[in-house]
Parts: sequence; C-alpha cells; structure tokens
Amino acid sequence: MDLSFLDKSSAVTPLLVRLYDNHKLDGLAKDKKPLARAELTSAVSELMEMDVTPRESELIADVLIELMRQAETDLRQALSEHISVIENAPLRLVLQVANDDIEVAQPVLKRSSVLKDLDLIYIIKSHGPEYWQAIASRKTLNDQVMNILADTGDLETGIVLAENMNLKLTEHTVLALSGLAQQSEKLARPLLRREEMPSEIASRLYQFVGQELKQFIAQNYEVDSAVLIDAVDEVVLELTETEEINEFVPTSSMMKASARFKEKDLLTIQLMLGTLRRGQIRSFVAQFAKFTDLEPETIAEILTQPNGQGLAVACKAFKILKADFVTIYLLTNRVRNKGKMVDLKDMTRAVNYFNRIEPDVAMNIMKSSIADQLKDF
Repeated sequence: MDLSFLDKSSAVTPLLVRLYDNHKLDGLAKDKKPLARAELTSAVSELMEMDVTPRESELIADVLIELMRQAETDLRQALSEHISVIENAPLRLVLQVANDDIEVAQPVLKRSSVLKDLDLIYIIKSHGPEYWQAIASRKTLNDQVMNILADTGDLETGIVLAENMNLKLTEHTVLALSGLAQQSEKLARPLLRREEMPSEIASRLYQFVGQELKQFIAQNYEVDSAVLIDAVDEVVLELTETEEINEFVPTSSMMKASARFKEKDLLTIQLMLGTLRRGQIRSFVAQFAKFTDLEPETIAEILTQPNGQGLAVACKAFKILKADFVTIYLLTNRVRNKGKMVDLKDMTRAVNYFNRIEPDVAMNIMKSSIADQLKDF
C-alpha cells in the first residue's frame, strides 16, 4: 500500500504505518493472542477518534475494510462495537460492517448514526429478519423505514417495534402490526400499551387477547375455570367499553374481587394505582370503596367532583401520600371532565385542600359519611 502521500508530521501517519506494518493485513487480524488483539484494537481505536483529512479518512477506510475481511468473527464483533458509536466513521466502513454476518453487523445496525435512511432501506431489502429486528431497535427511525419494517410481516420485528418506546409509531405501522397482532398475543400485549393505538383497534385486540386467555384457562384450570373466564370477560369489557360518568359503578363480581384482595391484605395503593393506569375505572371504584368502607356509588360521586375535595378527604384520612393522591386525581380525570384536559385551577385547589386538611379531621368526615350510609341502609 502506498503511504507516501501522507504528511510525515501528521499524527495519523505513524498509526497507519503501525497498523499496516504490524499485521500486514494477513497476520495480526488472524492472530488470536491477547497481545496481538490489544495492539490491533488500540491502533484502530486511536485512528477512529482522530480528526483526519478526507484523504486520510479514505485510507483508514481502505485499511480497516481489508482488516475486517480477514479478521476472525470475535475481533470483527469487537471492532463493530467501537465503530457503532463513532459519529464520523467512514460510511464505506460502516456499510461493510452492516452487511457482515448478523453477529458482527448488529451493533452498527442498532446504534450507528452514520447509517442514513436509504442505507437502512437497502439493508432491509437485501437481508433477512435478524437484520430487520436489529434496525427496529434503533432509538430513532424515519417514518418510511418504520413502515417498511412493519410491512415485512415478520412477527419478531413487529414485537421489537412495539416494545421500542423510543419510537412514535406511524398510523401505517400501527395498522400493519395490528393485523399481525390478531394472530399473536406476544405482539398484541406490547402493542396495546402504546399511546398511538386507536381505540377501535385496541378494542379488537383486547377481544383477541381475552379469547386467547380464556382458551388457556379452560385448557389448564379445572377448578373455578368458569369464574376465571367470567373475570376475563369483565376485564376486557371494562377496557374496551365507552363509559359515561353515571356508569362507573362496579359490578358485584368486581366488588367481590376487591373484597378478596382486602381479606388477603393485598388491597394496597400500589394495586389500585396499577388498576387505574390500565384504565379500569370501575374496578378502581370497587377497590377504593373496599379500601375506605364507603359505598361504590359514593366513591363514583366523589370522583365526579371537579374540586377534588372528597377525594382529598378520603386520601388524607387513610394516609395516602400526596404524590399518590395527585396520581389518582390525574388518572380519574376522565370521570370528572368527560375526556377533557385536566383543569389546572381545579387540580391546584384539590392539592391545596389536601395540604390544609388534618388527618384526624379527614377521618372524622369519613366516619360521618360511613355512619350516614348505615343510617340510610
């Protein structure tokens, strides 16, 4: 290789000479001794991190491409890891690595910012599912690339996309993955957690997941399988139906389930917050009713109050932390505001009231409410 054009004072010159002379492009790359590997990776790392001229960059690419062709797989993997995080790595070199065996290509496919949309599309078109899955795990993806990945129809690629919360899925991608998900619960579950999911598609997927779960229960659980299947039906219905404010009163089976949680000391604020985060308002009403010993109708009425005072009293009386009170207030907003945005003024008033009211005063109010219920009964 002719290195005569290099400026002798350039910092890159001794490194290129050292790299070229030491392995002769057929020795060090195949040498499995630790010292040889250390020498090679040290030289490569130094080269890749230098500010170099375009001519020097091309020469580095030539040397390293030749090296990658001859090196053992584990060394190529190590070099790929280095190259994947270098923003100014030569494109020719990155493409060489990206089209290598998947165990070598994976780091640059997942992380390299040098690869642009057209490069990724070419790799998707010319390689198979393992390459698609690596690309699908990138932190950023152009809409076109995302759509092409979804259109491959590969289930595992779809799962990676659905689980990649760094991405905002396009409408096209959501529709394509939803079609796949109707045949796979493994894809349906992460897809249902996405904010991008339209309600009508989510409803169909919940029904699919529910059917799969009921079939599994029927096949594997003989005892109380009918009760379990009914519970699945209720959860699916609660997650998919459109409810009005006056329809947030739980069913008797929801109340029984909440009672069982309480009997087993499992009716905790963490359990109730988890129920709310899944959008199960009626189940939360049942749980909170058992938690406070108030009637579910009273809890539903409390949740509709714009000022949040009733909720503040209940939370303060039962020593629910301020942060958890705020979370409950926010997650039950659709009960109060019929789908509108949270009213900041109402929320501020609710928090201020929570801060002011003393726990003993709040508990006395609660006891009075419970007594009124018993009187009415």
